[in-house]
Amino acid sequence: MKSEVAQTQGWASTLDAVVVYAQGALCTRVARGTVPADGRVRVTGLPRSMDPGSLRATAAGGNGARVTEVRVEVAAGPAGTEDTGSLRREMERLRDVHAAARARRDRQAGLIGETAALRPVPPAREPGDPPRATPADAWLRLAAFLDARLRAQQHRLTELEEELRRAEHDLAVATDRWTRASTDVPSDDIATSLVAVVTLDGVDTAAGPVELELQYGVPGAVWAPAYRLTHRRGEDGGTLVLRASVAQRTGEDWTGVRLALATADLRRRTDLPKLRSLRLGRRQPAPTPSGWREPPAGLADLFSGYDAAGPRPVPVRAAPG
Repeated sequence: MKSEVAQTQGWASTLDAVVVYAQGALCTRVARGTVPADGRVRVTGLPRSMDPGSLRATAAGGNGARVTEVRVEVAAGPAGTEDTGSLRREMERLRDVHAAARARRDRQAGLIGETAALRPVPPAREPGDPPRATPADAWLRLAAFLDARLRAQQHRLTELEEELRRAEHDLAVATDRWTRASTDVPSDDIATSLVAVVTLDGVDTAAGPVELELQYGVPGAVWAPAYRLTHRRGEDGGTLVLRASVAQRTGEDWTGVRLALATADLRRRTDLPKLRSLRLGRRQPAPTPSGWREPPAGLADLFSGYDAAGPRPVPVRAAPG
């Protein structure tokens, strides 16, 4: 009875890794559970945007299990609505986080402006006083102090700007989710989802649960590189930072997954080239074609229908009038 219930409910899967290509992405999901007696497992959690023809499944671990069949089915169930109240509270919380990050960034920028405005001011000269010597050493020490202070403050400003960008991204995602949930009007009470039906063979029940890895391709994912070169005046080198901007509308949450990037095209054909044979040795002239070729297949049956029709009828001539 327990195996039947587990088979009906299916195994819940978790998104483990994503490889983003120039167009599209290759996702890897992991599911774990006990295989029923018939060896057929239903894995849930697949996105509706996936390509059914790209689904692959493998059995991980040393329990001797192997996948003999995998296919995609459409499952139907009651439609659920996302709580707009929790989404609104999350959006308001991220709005406060964004405001605090912006305030810290602006305060740090103000400190940099105050530090950069520091200038050496000599004391006022009274009438009749002799000219004073210029304190060059003091000016140089002040310039070195300001340079070190500005360098540390600029590094802190870079960190605060990155924190502000992350807060803006999180706020934009939360706002979009709240907008979609608040304006969504369900057309019916039935929702459909994709389920992977995996058939396993050679399962050792004494070895414990079986772990499955499912790979599938999804469209709607791209990435673009961004380069940032930092060089300070007076230094011999600089810092080159490579960043990647990833955008996806696959219907899945990629938070906390292992992410990799590839410049190849996921949908491009990668067939192996056909290599022509090479003959090593002294070159010989090509043989002269003989002009004879094999008769086509089925030539003997070409007139079988005519022969089966019987003798040809004799025409009857009309008597002269």
